[in-house]
Amino acid sequence: MRRLWMWLVLGLLLRLILMPVTVHPDIRGHYLGGYILSIKGSYLGVYDYISKLPRNDQLAKLYGDDFLVYSPLTYWVHGLWLKLPLYSQPLLVKLILNMDQAMKNPNIGWLLIFLKTPYLIADGICLWLLLKIVDSKYQRLTTILWMFNLPLIYSAYMMGQFDIFIVLFVILAVYLSKINKQVPAAMALAVSSGFKPVGLFLLPFLPGNRIKNILVGVVTYGLIIAPYALTSPAFRMYALQAQQSDKMWYAKILVSGSQYLPLFLVGCVLLFWASIKNYKSLPWWGWLASPFLIFFSVTHYHPQWFAWLSPFLVLAFVMKPESRWLVVTMLLAHLAVVFSFEPSLNFGLFGISYSLHWLLTDQNVSLVRGVLAGTNLSLLWSIREK
Repeated sequence: MRRLWMWLVLGLLLRLILMPVTVHPDIRGHYLGGYILSIKGSYLGVYDYISKLPRNDQLAKLYGDDFLVYSPLTYWVHGLWLKLPLYSQPLLVKLILNMDQAMKNPNIGWLLIFLKTPYLIADGICLWLLLKIVDSKYQRLTTILWMFNLPLIYSAYMMGQFDIFIVLFVILAVYLSKINKQVPAAMALAVSSGFKPVGLFLLPFLPGNRIKNILVGVVTYGLIIAPYALTSPAFRMYALQAQQSDKMWYAKILVSGSQYLPLFLVGCVLLFWASIKNYKSLPWWGWLASPFLIFFSVTHYHPQWFAWLSPFLVLAFVMKPESRWLVVTMLLAHLAVVFSFEPSLNFGLFGISYSLHWLLTDQNVSLVRGVLAGTNLSLLWSIREK
């Protein structure tokens, strides 16, 4: 137990060290929506707020009318956090309007810690849920792996991205599935989609009554977005049709001059029918991991998204020892992908102006993505029930 506390403290220290010294400009967007919703009081008009400003307003010039593209819970969670009187509101406004100037303020580190603290809270709940999922003999290893969950640390504490909330509700769905609470599990996936709608693709893979699970999830998600879908033109135009969602359809096989087979959808449908035929061929968490494994095989994904898969990699590592080299290979391939992006997503997070583009050319990164895709698919085979 003493050694376990040591790992917990070391993992927490790593997070606390990274929180004030690394940042990506995207954090401004999440908190801009939260600021408009919470501080400006535009609860239902958050998506249309910028479009109604004078064209010479700083927000209109900096961000444009189509900047707020995430689902409503993103801005509600960040907005509610801003209600706490524990930060400098003028410094937050400066960060939103002029990041270069804000970063020179001696109090910027404390602001960044405050802005990233909701992710730390969600992180702790994730670990608590994971420990309820795995057997007691795996809890020590699970704790160590989670405390040094590099994809999640990179996403939440270095970039300041909110994907940790998606991870939280996906893990909750896994836990609820384990204890045969399928309707609440479907609702948990719908809540995860209230941040980004990726959780909807997991609904068909919940155990139990598939039709009920899908209906419960879709209705719950519909209720989350309904206040904005019914009243906000900007939400319907930009958030429901966000360009980021198109990435999953890029990988395709042309079958005519204008029609194609989207590989992600083909893979998901193939897995769905396989789960109908023999659900017990994979552990219950394995079926929920399968759409993510397909997604990261055929998608030019944003590097912070890989955090979605991280709890399943932990489960595979501790519960399926034969898969451990596959997990390590996936993480190394993902690391190469991270360094292939522009410097603001890797070295630039530390203020270092350097790039590995001389090594990670498009051709080399394509080879890495091939390794990642093959390893992802191999993991599906490796975690099957013998």
